[in-house]
Amino acid sequence: MRFLAAESVEAGIVGLLREEGHDVLYISDTAPGVRDERVLRQATTERRVLLTNDKDFAMLAFLQRMTSAGIVLMRMPHARSRTKAQHLLDVVARYGTRLRAAMTVVEPHATRRRPLPRAPRPQPSK
Repeated sequence: MRFLAAESVEAGIVGLLREEGHDVLYISDTAPGVRDERVLRQATTERRVLLTNDKDFAMLAFLQRMTSAGIVLMRMPHARSRTKAQHLLDVVARYGTRLRAAMTVVEPHATRRRPLPRAPRPQPSK
């Protein structure tokens, strides 16, 4: 699967995903400090599922209705990177391409998915 990992994601998770054969770009390597809007646009343009620990991306997708190729929000603040990565690998194995066009929240004992809103279509000019 193709991912774009936000800066909030631990390098250990990125490494383990790569070891498992996933195509993962890491913002910390390519564009540290870039704004969240740009990160989400890049993930969408490159058709990568955004991987993050940051709830701000959910606000961009749901409140500001920015388009997204999918967002996986890791909500496991006290877990070690290896534990988070294993949960994520389990979620990828279970949902696969259904992670696209959805907001998936991965918690220690549950995974929730919700379709992402579609961007509003431009109104034709009169």
